[in-house]
Amino acid sequence: MKAAVLHRYGVPELGDFAAPDPAAYPDSVLVEVRAATINAIDRVTAAGRHYLSPTTFPVVAGIEGAGVTADNRRVYFGRPVSPFGSMAESAVVPAGFVMPIPDSVDFPVAAILGNSGMAALMPLTDAARMKLGDNVVVLGGSGVVGKLAIQAARLLGAGTITVVGRDEAALAATLPLGASAIVSTEGLSAVQLTAAILEASGGVDVIVDYTWGEPASAALAAGNPGVHLVQVGDRAGATAVLAAQRLRSLGGSVTGFMPVHHGPESMIRAYRQLVGWADRGDLIVDYEMVPLADVAAAWERSATVRHKLVLAP
Repeated sequence: MKAAVLHRYGVPELGDFAAPDPAAYPDSVLVEVRAATINAIDRVTAAGRHYLSPTTFPVVAGIEGAGVTADNRRVYFGRPVSPFGSMAESAVVPAGFVMPIPDSVDFPVAAILGNSGMAALMPLTDAARMKLGDNVVVLGGSGVVGKLAIQAARLLGAGTITVVGRDEAALAATLPLGASAIVSTEGLSAVQLTAAILEASGGVDVIVDYTWGEPASAALAAGNPGVHLVQVGDRAGATAVLAAQRLRSLGGSVTGFMPVHHGPESMIRAYRQLVGWADRGDLIVDYEMVPLADVAAAWERSATVRHKLVLAP
């Protein structure tokens, strides 16, 4: 079969790879792949900088996708059995990591709502325990995951939704998705950024943080009592300075987030909620389909574009 093959740490290349034999993997499902996402975790894993990075080669890249099973079920799948990743014509997947998708939800959307969707919804519901009317700030909200988090916060009944980032045009594009205010970090000191977030949000209850660094410190300083920051990404820096007295005085908290911390049942529940919203037409998912043959070029582009690149085997 054709696949995106890693022969060493780096960028996968289109090549031939032995198709999986489902009989060799009990309690697994063979999926004909129709869509496979390129995620940040795929890039880090392929570079050898993640605990999931392969130790032997060759392997097929990709942690998730969507497709059709041998008995003609439309499914989302994650965690394909190594060395068979999702970026291939077929993958073999543990039965517990296959979930049905409605006929009305396209394969690329179903694939995106896995890793990206859970990183958008679960910080609000499972980590922060967001309540109706809470004021939400999304740091780095102009990317794929951030835009899904904005829509999730709106659908969950947030009071205000303030999106913080650098690019004014990209920030403005979040307003039709449900953002009530946008704040650009360009040219602002930490004190000015805090003041801008406070004015835009009316005081922050929940922070979904895809940036860390100075924006995280500034957003926490604009918090209401009990403010909860959920740390998901670190695009603005690997470290942040948090004022101890401010954190104590607010009773604030900072929680590191990964979907697996909340268990498979929570992940399944979150995915079903996301797919249900998509089925009703309540979510806008911005993506571009790319032929599997163009995986190397798409891989390089995926780190900079603000929409999801999805491979079509």
